[in-house]
Amino acid sequence: MSVGVRLARKASSFAMTRGKFGETRMNADTTGRPVEFDTDDDLQEHLALLEADAHAEDRVVPDAFSRRTFEDVHADFLAVKDEVEHLRARLSVVTQQADTVIRSRAEWADASAHAQLGDYPWLKLAGAMAGTYVLASLVRTIPLGSAFTAALPLVAAAIQRRTEG
Repeated sequence: MSVGVRLARKASSFAMTRGKFGETRMNADTTGRPVEFDTDDDLQEHLALLEADAHAEDRVVPDAFSRRTFEDVHADFLAVKDEVEHLRARLSVVTQQADTVIRSRAEWADASAHAQLGDYPWLKLAGAMAGTYVLASLVRTIPLGSAFTAALPLVAAAIQRRTEG
């Protein structure tokens, strides 16, 4: 390769370079054109920076998996199977505990209602709500506007007497 080596970077418009003090810098190519390197050394340096920034977890070493025997894989499978069984047992215990908590909360609410309202507390609450609805309907039908109009001068006079006297 010679001077003017181009690296086509269509997916990204950023170029990694080294700064004056050795720090890694990312320069944006705002035109979207390929990043141009003056020499092969610049290109190799850029590629080395990209490789250094790559995560080690992304690299797969095929030899590590090809050396595993069937017994090793089977032992791992049995370990995972045991772990799944253990997690299912723990989940079952948690589910039973949640059922117990919900049941005890419902029993507590029922006992509290019986302690405050006696026998048939929910019927008494329903009766109180129905009575409130009927009373509110009756109050809406009474013509209170004229009563308030007649009482307003009396209330104003009483307030005036208190502030003067």
